[in-house]
Amino acid sequence: MFKQALLVGSCACAQLVIGVSTAEEATGQDQLPEISVKTQRDEQSTTTPFKGYKASTAQTATKTNAKLIETPQSITVVGSEQIRDQGAQSVTEALRSVAGVDAGQYGRRGQDDFTIRGFTQSEFVLRDGMRMFLDQAWGQTEVFGLERVEVLKGPASVLYGQSAPGGLVNLVSKRPTDKPIAQIGVGYGNYQQKQLSADFSDSLNESGSLRYRLVAISSASDDQVDYADRQRTYVAPSLTWDISDKTSLTLLSSYQKSQYVSIRGLPAAGTVLPNVNGRISFSRYVGVPGMDKIMTEQTLLGYELTHAFNNNTKFKQSVRYNTFNLDGSWAMGTGNFSSTQTNWNRQRAIREIDEQSLATDNQIATEFQTAALHHQVLLGFDSLHINSSREKFGTRSLTALNLYNPNNSNVAVGNFTPTASGHQGSDELSQYGFYLQDQIKFGDGWNAVLGLRRDETSLLQKRPLQTTAATRRSKTDPGATSGRAGLLYEFSSGFAPYISYSESFMPELGVTEDGAQLKPVTGKQREAGIKYESPNQRFGANFALYEIKMENAGYNDNNGFRVQVGEQRNRGFEFDITGKLTDKFNIVATYTYIDAEITKAGPRLADQATLGKRPILIPKNIANIWATYDLTSWIPGLTIGAGARYNGEKAGDANNTYTVPDYTVFDAAIYYHTGPWRLALNGRNLSDKRYISGCNGNACYPGDPRMVMFTANYNFK
Repeated sequence: MFKQALLVGSCACAQLVIGVSTAEEATGQDQLPEISVKTQRDEQSTTTPFKGYKASTAQTATKTNAKLIETPQSITVVGSEQIRDQGAQSVTEALRSVAGVDAGQYGRRGQDDFTIRGFTQSEFVLRDGMRMFLDQAWGQTEVFGLERVEVLKGPASVLYGQSAPGGLVNLVSKRPTDKPIAQIGVGYGNYQQKQLSADFSDSLNESGSLRYRLVAISSASDDQVDYADRQRTYVAPSLTWDISDKTSLTLLSSYQKSQYVSIRGLPAAGTVLPNVNGRISFSRYVGVPGMDKIMTEQTLLGYELTHAFNNNTKFKQSVRYNTFNLDGSWAMGTGNFSSTQTNWNRQRAIREIDEQSLATDNQIATEFQTAALHHQVLLGFDSLHINSSREKFGTRSLTALNLYNPNNSNVAVGNFTPTASGHQGSDELSQYGFYLQDQIKFGDGWNAVLGLRRDETSLLQKRPLQTTAATRRSKTDPGATSGRAGLLYEFSSGFAPYISYSESFMPELGVTEDGAQLKPVTGKQREAGIKYESPNQRFGANFALYEIKMENAGYNDNNGFRVQVGEQRNRGFEFDITGKLTDKFNIVATYTYIDAEITKAGPRLADQATLGKRPILIPKNIANIWATYDLTSWIPGLTIGAGARYNGEKAGDANNTYTVPDYTVFDAAIYYHTGPWRLALNGRNLSDKRYISGCNGNACYPGDPRMVMFTANYNFK
């Protein structure tokens, strides 16, 4: 019932809002000069805070300060105000209200897990427009340090090089602001949630040309799973120096240290499937108390330099050096259950990763006119160098665990030597890319985007051979050319239909049986849609239809050679509305439909069994709604918020032998402002619904329990 009601309600809201906004436009044209609206739109930055939930510009789609209404591709921006209002504690939680995104399929395991349009993208996260790590999927970024999260949907290699075809998430760091900030906060919630936060920004000289910002937070919590806990500390100082009216330099840095017990899955029998012994408790811990713990440290240090040669030509250089270290172990089920459906076979995984990366991006942007065409041309060169060492990367068997009567006393908490895996050793990645983009305006409302990129990549892997002391070296040097084209027409009414085409690539390491170099995994997307933005920019709506094909996916055969035959086709549509219906009513509502299918499979019987099947972890339907209402006219300083999240059925394994049931959870919040204080009470999954967020064939992962958090923030300014 709720699913149908939510979908109908979203469409009704859209019709109502578009009608209201059109009416506002009709009356507003006689009262407000159009030029004032355009000036405001031109001034919104892609790195500074914006008020409300609706952004007007974004940088990720074009690497320029592009207006969303003029960009012929789907992109969603989640700002710091929405992150705060929804009480998001991670990037995963901040992404749950984005159309086309399914976040948190592996539950609360301590990592940022998400897919975009059905493709896993958590390994291809950008920070301020540049990729961070090869092993980014092992970490979790502190969301309090972000000004906004931009989600670009569909292949994006034309500007960013290698990536999966679903899209990209770009995390935009908080940086010095023109207006002073001085805030401290505390938080406390169930499961021993605790946090302390601080956010300060101000000028260091009278002219305001030198500004700083310091963002810091320390948090800790337990979990519904026995023996699981997590702690995280994040500090991010930054400095902006306006050297002149044409030149500016921003230094960005951050340090994050995390320690957590990774939560692993439970068997399907007893969670989503029947078990003769009954349901398995979601508090069941499958690891070994005292043995399992993951510690990560990551540092970021870089700068952004901009210089305007004149009003039409600008230069920008971004440089960042990153380090990432992980040391940890955890126990997990192997997917094998005893005949009595009580004993869960387990293994212990050990990881020790040491990684450094250096990323650079150099851009020249220029504007000029040719006949009736206005061009904004971007010419760029970027590079990425990553060294990743995996001194320990393997597994070792553990005794089976009775999930109905657990006993870990017979497991020694000693120093296990893991069995070496094919991932142990080191990786060296070098990528160089040249890109050219032309944003063209012509006629009365036409906008076109054309892009072309050439990448050269070198990927060297060194792996120890288990039978000898030798080292196996594998190297690939693939080059790839990526393209993009889009066309959009912006009507004066605020509607903007568009079409676009984009491509992506990912290098594959290894050789075929005949010694040939592997082809990159490629993605191609066709998209058509329509956007809407109200004249006051406070409200927007988007609808998009798309089809993505990922080709050259492969697997290792029995002789260790790579076979590339796979193809996955995802098609679907998305709808979202974001912004203010009235001065007091803010809303975010989305609907996502994804039809995913394996369209090519390998020659093995196991592969052929997946042909025509739905890939795991991809729901067919997703719907979200979140709204806040300002009650200040009745009770000064009071605002309430409420929402619901629906996630449809998913395939439980590659052969689609069982499904993961759908679920709906409800969220709510209440905020109170008085003087310098902001008090908030956020609750997620208020009914404490027991659900499985996803299964990967070997294990199923419990979703979030009811989480309630009270925060108090004091503003000194």
